[in-house]
Amino acid sequence: MSGSLASVTEETLSAIAKAQTTGVVVSSGVYSYDLSGLVSLIPVHTPFRDIVARVKSPNGNLFATWRAIMDATAAQPDPSMGWEYAANEVVFKEQDFQAKYMPTGLAGMATQDAYDLATGYADPYAISTFQTLNQVLIGDDRKLLGGQSFALARPAAPTIVQAATGGTIGTTTVYVGVAARTGSGYYYGSGNSQGNSNSTVFASGATNSLTASTPAVRGAVCYDWFQSANGTTWFYYTTTTVNTVSMNKIIASNQALPSGPAVPDLTSNWKGAASTVPTFNAAADNGSANAADYDGFMASLSGDYNGNGQWVTPGTGTANPSVFKSLDGAALTLSGGSVQEIETHIFLNLWNIIKASPTALMMNAAQAQSIANLVLGSSSATTYLNTDKQGRLNVTAGGRVGEIVNAPAGGVTVPIEVHTSLPPGTIIARTDRVPFPEADIQNVLEYRNLRDCAQFDYGISRIPNQSGGGPRREFEIRSVGAFVNRAPVAMATLSNVG
Repeated sequence: MSGSLASVTEETLSAIAKAQTTGVVVSSGVYSYDLSGLVSLIPVHTPFRDIVARVKSPNGNLFATWRAIMDATAAQPDPSMGWEYAANEVVFKEQDFQAKYMPTGLAGMATQDAYDLATGYADPYAISTFQTLNQVLIGDDRKLLGGQSFALARPAAPTIVQAATGGTIGTTTVYVGVAARTGSGYYYGSGNSQGNSNSTVFASGATNSLTASTPAVRGAVCYDWFQSANGTTWFYYTTTTVNTVSMNKIIASNQALPSGPAVPDLTSNWKGAASTVPTFNAAADNGSANAADYDGFMASLSGDYNGNGQWVTPGTGTANPSVFKSLDGAALTLSGGSVQEIETHIFLNLWNIIKASPTALMMNAAQAQSIANLVLGSSSATTYLNTDKQGRLNVTAGGRVGEIVNAPAGGVTVPIEVHTSLPPGTIIARTDRVPFPEADIQNVLEYRNLRDCAQFDYGISRIPNQSGGGPRREFEIRSVGAFVNRAPVAMATLSNVG
């Protein structure tokens, strides 16, 4: 017997002897695997994508183009002309509009090794395809609401109010900077607006704090706040969904991004870098204009339009005709059993302009909960406690406000819709049908596409000297389209709701 064979035999006999003397116990590892099915824990809730009509364009172009007869009622002549005089001619105002087509999509892949290791359990390519499609749907919902290709306006220099208590700020000079972000920037960290800043001097004390605020930036859903000791080197402080912030300390490094219900789903990527924080640029736009975006719903309610009918930065073209109001961080209030700010700034203003009611109020879950608490918590609210057969032993608590009566429009009820891709602090009144004579609008809101949600398989590929490089099967799920809003005048935005 060779030496090596003898060694193997001795090792084998030793193992058998060990098993014979110690028995089979849990630590021996003689058990199977309770392998259940693969589960997916990714919420896919895309209500706005489900609402917007998706229409195939018959012609290819860089822009979807339409024409509109604009409201010139205020410019019309007096219809009274007197006997034997010809009537004055009606004034017409026509405007062309353009919405640019842009591609969106995501890619997936599965390696051959993943196939082999998953034999008898799952299909890696099918899993990759389905999960990629889920993320495409979520991305569509977010871009349809928050995509924006033009820059936000630069915020005004913040107003700073000192307080002698509530913090740990001592005798020092504090510079406060602010920059605004779009919905696309909120979810994908593509950038913020050109920044602006101001400073304040604390002459005494060691428990100081401050509150800074800036006038609302139309189209912004959140604001990045920064702090500096000299106005040159800036550190990220936090992000808020209203145009005001409180600072209670001096920082010498970037703080972490906020999390929790105040800013749900806020991106943890900044300009493509994971786990980084926003930056401050006082010299130029810092990425709020995303050239890869088409202009989504919020962009169509905030941007001015130029001579070609393309959306541009507010203040640089013809003013957007939709209603806009900022609460500047103030909370909603109750009046006459209804939400005063919605009734005054949305319902009444829209009635005065279009003589009609919006179809729905779109909002984040935070505002829907706030309205429920506001209305149902009022002493004037009539609350019915539902019970089962056990009576008072099993009472159902809680409730929601599903509709709000539009009193200015004659008592029409307007449903409340919760939209996951609409960040907290913003409420949008959406109108799906405009009751104007000869309006000829089939879809007020439309995703007009050259190609809608198609999968492209690249076949088997390889990337040398890279983990996951192959052999591998790659694909993309992508669309090419433009968001069309044919009646911004029939919409309203309530911004910076506290």
